[in-house]
Amino acid sequence: MPLITSRLVLLFALVLPGMALAETTPLNVPILMHGSIGDDACPEKGRVVEVGSEPESFLPVQSGPGDAPFREIGRLHDGDMVAVCEKLGPWLGVVYGSAPLGCQTTILVPVEQTYTGPCDHGWVMARNVSAGTK
Repeated sequence: MPLITSRLVLLFALVLPGMALAETTPLNVPILMHGSIGDDACPEKGRVVEVGSEPESFLPVQSGPGDAPFREIGRLHDGDMVAVCEKLGPWLGVVYGSAPLGCQTTILVPVEQTYTGPCDHGWVMARNVSAGTK
C-alpha cells in the first residue's frame, strides 16, 4: 500500500504542474522494475482479452496510468501477450513485443529501476489483461 501511495503522489506531482503543457510536452510515467539480482522483474505474464474481434478494436497503450495528459503510444489486440511489471490502481505497466535477445527485464542491480529495455512498454487497463500465466 505505501508503494501505491508514493506512486500516486508522484503521479499528481507530475500531472498538476504539467497540465498547461500537456499538449506540447506529453508526460510519461516510467515502469519501475523491482526484485533481486538475477530475477525477472516482470514475472507475471498476461494475455489481452475482451477488446473485441473487429479489426479496428484495440487496447490503447498509454504513456502513463490514466487519460489526459497521457497519450496513446501503442495498440494491443485480443490474444497479444504482455509481461506485467507493475500495478498501479486499475492500470498495469506492461512490456510487450519481441526483441532478438529478449525484452531484458532481468534485474542487474538490487535497486528499483526504470525499464529501459528494447521492447515496447506502457500502461494499459488491468481489466483487459488476463494475468497469471507464467
